[in-house]
Amino acid sequence: MPRRKSVAAPAPTSTAEAALMAAEYVQIEREKALERLAAAAEIDRIAGQRDQRLAELEAEAKPLFAGLKAWWEANGKEELAKGRRSAELAGAKIGIRLTPPAVKLKRGVKIGDVVAFLQGLRWHRAKDFLRTKVDLDRQAVIKAVFADADAEAGATFARVLSVEQTDEFFIDTGLDEDELKKEIAAS
Repeated sequence: MPRRKSVAAPAPTSTAEAALMAAEYVQIEREKALERLAAAAEIDRIAGQRDQRLAELEAEAKPLFAGLKAWWEANGKEELAKGRRSAELAGAKIGIRLTPPAVKLKRGVKIGDVVAFLQGLRWHRAKDFLRTKVDLDRQAVIKAVFADADAEAGATFARVLSVEQTDEFFIDTGLDEDELKKEIAAS
């Protein structure tokens, strides 16, 4: 038995039927936009509550962290760690650890200065510390291929790529999201 990919869409037989279908389509698109915006507003509200609660918890934790840090430095490490960098305390690991290594520039030095410095060196390993990212500028390719004066670009790219542009059917419902947001806020 052959498989059908989708149900056949009902096609209008007159302009009146097409107008009714278009009106129904616009209404569905409006409902979709309202649902999306209402969900986004609810997500924003929940995220705001979460952020407020996390800020409260952080404010409670900050002095505890500072106090434990001071205690660790004063006498906690000798009492608990006994020569190690950390120890267990009340179900938590407390102590000192190394951060991941990071490159830190001297005061007033910019990354561009370091790059220029390395490029100016005659040291054979200087290139090992620089990287160059090469990428295709798609907009420039499109512009060159579509330009009437530059037929050479189209011929050059013909072996490796093509620029495609197709017609596609669209329905612009003209829905204004700002107006819909106001409508959601009013309800």
